[in-house]
Amino acid sequence: MIVSALIVDDDPEVRRMLSSILEDEGYSVEAVDNGREAIRTCEKLPFDVALVDINLPDVKGTELLRELKRLQPKMVKIIITGHPSFENAVDALNEKSDGFISKPFDPQELLALIKKLIVEKQNDYLQMLKEMENAQKNNPFVKYQNPSSW
Repeated sequence: MIVSALIVDDDPEVRRMLSSILEDEGYSVEAVDNGREAIRTCEKLPFDVALVDINLPDVKGTELLRELKRLQPKMVKIIITGHPSFENAVDALNEKSDGFISKPFDPQELLALIKKLIVEKQNDYLQMLKEMENAQKNNPFVKYQNPSSW
């Protein structure tokens, strides 16, 4: 399975570096330099993971998380910042960031974090589907709608 990644960072060097790291691991990568472009891209293409810089020229990265979650709720969202602070970490958590990593970062640690979070998100989704399936089997209304399954 090819994992798709969206990189949102206004620094072209960071975009190139992250793209290179992820592409070398077999990821399909789209890289944009601002929040508006990230939203447009997410409206057109599905992504498994987004790496979002906290300081973008048009919007704060933590605010962008809210819109990305609305557009693609199953996407793993990781804030990347060169300005780690308690406030930034709290903002990222409040906006449901799945991860938070500081620049400079170790590429192997970043890859391990991405893989871990994708597996956790997939497991959560599969568990939810299983619970929905069990609820349908045990729901008298569903059985009434499908008499052949009585």
